[in-house]
Amino acid sequence: MDRWLATGQLKRSESSITDTESTSDHPVAKQKRKVPRKYSDEYLGLGFHWTGSEAEPLPLCLVCLETLSNEALKPCKLRRHLETKHGEYVTKPLQFFENKLKEYQSKKKVMEGRAMGNDNAIAVETSYLLSELIAKTGKPHTDGETFLLPGTKIIVEKMLGEKALQPIKLISLSDNTVKRRIDDMADNVLDQLIQDVKASRFYAIQLDESTDIANVANLLAYIRYEKNAEIKEDFLFCRPLPTHSTAEAIFDVLNTFILSNGIEWSKCVGLSTDGARAMLGQHSGVVSRVKAVAPLANSVHCSIHREALAAKKMPVELKTVLDQAVKAVNFIKSRPLQSRLFGVLCGEMGSDHKQLLLHTEVRWLSRGKVLTRLFELRDEVRLFFLNSKFELAHCFNNFEWLAKLAYLADIFSHLNSLRVQGPAQSGGNHKKTRAVEEASRPGELRLL
Repeated sequence: MDRWLATGQLKRSESSITDTESTSDHPVAKQKRKVPRKYSDEYLGLGFHWTGSEAEPLPLCLVCLETLSNEALKPCKLRRHLETKHGEYVTKPLQFFENKLKEYQSKKKVMEGRAMGNDNAIAVETSYLLSELIAKTGKPHTDGETFLLPGTKIIVEKMLGEKALQPIKLISLSDNTVKRRIDDMADNVLDQLIQDVKASRFYAIQLDESTDIANVANLLAYIRYEKNAEIKEDFLFCRPLPTHSTAEAIFDVLNTFILSNGIEWSKCVGLSTDGARAMLGQHSGVVSRVKAVAPLANSVHCSIHREALAAKKMPVELKTVLDQAVKAVNFIKSRPLQSRLFGVLCGEMGSDHKQLLLHTEVRWLSRGKVLTRLFELRDEVRLFFLNSKFELAHCFNNFEWLAKLAYLADIFSHLNSLRVQGPAQSGGNHKKTRAVEEASRPGELRLL
C-alpha cells in the first residue's frame, strides 16, 4: 500500500524478482494439460456404459440413458448418480445391468437402421401386410385409411408415446394404395402358380360358368398340378364373359389365358365341367375344343353337379319332406318381420343360433346346411308356428316327419363333406390363392 501511495503502482520490476523464483511458478505460467479419462468394464456394475469417441468416452446411464461428461467417469461419481437417481437399483447384480446393455444395443441397432433411411422400406412393407389383412378379411379398401391406420396411431401414441408415432405416419393406406397392393400381391401369387404349373409334368382343369348378382357372366377355372411329388390344387382365374356364354366364348377366354402365360396344352390330361350344353357339346362344346388342342385330356362330369342332379330324383316321401322344410324356412326368412320375431324367440330360449338359412340352387352345398340348421331349431320353429296360420305347422309335431328331416340333414351333410374334400384330405396340400377373387365366386366347386 505504501508503494502504491509513493509510485501509484504495485507492479514489481523485473529486477525485484529473485533468481530463486521460477517462471513456471508464476501466476501467468502455462496451464497444465487435461488428460481424458478412460472407461473400465467395472463401471458396468454401477449401471454405466460409454458412448461417444474412444479417445474421450462419455459415461451413459443404462437406466435413464443420461449422458454425463468425461470428468464424471469416476467410480465415486458414477455410484453417486446411481444412488441418488436410481436407488432401487443399487443392490441389483451385474447380470441385471448386462441385460440392460443388451436391450440398449438392440434398440440402438433399430434406431441406426432407421437413421440410414430404412423407414420408407419398413413403411412400404407394413402397407403390404395391412393390405393383405384387409383382403383376407374381405373388408372395404377404405377401412385402411378410415379405421385401421387411425386406430394404430391411437394405440402407439398411448402405449409408446408421441415420439414413436412419427414412423407410423409414413404408412400409406389410402383406398387406391390398398387396391394397388392387393393387385401386386395377387399378380405375384399368380406368377408363382404359373411357374409351378409349367414345371409340372401334367395338369388338370375344372371350369364353371356362372352369373353373379350383377348379371355378369364369369368363367372360373381351377387347376390341379404336381409339385414336390404331391398333387396340389389352386384357383387359377376368374374372367368375365363380355357377351354370350357360348362354348366359343368360354374356350376363347380359357385359350387366351393359357397361351398368354406360356402354359402348354399338351400337358393337360383332364377337364372337369358341369352338365351345361355349352360345355358338353359333342361337336362344338368346350370339351371338344379342348381335346382338339390337348389330345391327352379326358373329360369328367363334376361329381358335385351329378349329386345335385341325383338329389332332384330322390324318393317321393323324402322329396316331400325336403320341399316342406324349404317352404317352412322361406315362410320365416322371406318376411323381415317374421325373421326378427323368430330371432327374438331364439334369444329368449337361449338357442345357439338366432336365424335360419336360405337354400338356393346355385349354392349346391347349402341344402345340407339349411336342413341341419332347421333340425337344430325345430323346437323354436314349432313354438313360433303355434300362433301362426302356417299350413305346415303340424309337421313339426310329427315324429315321423322330423325323423325324415334328420335323415336328410345327415345325408346331405355327409355328401357335403365328401364334396369339399381337396388334396389336403387325400394326401396333398390344398392352398387357396387369390382370396379376393375366390371369395366372390358364385358356386361351391372343387376340382375332381
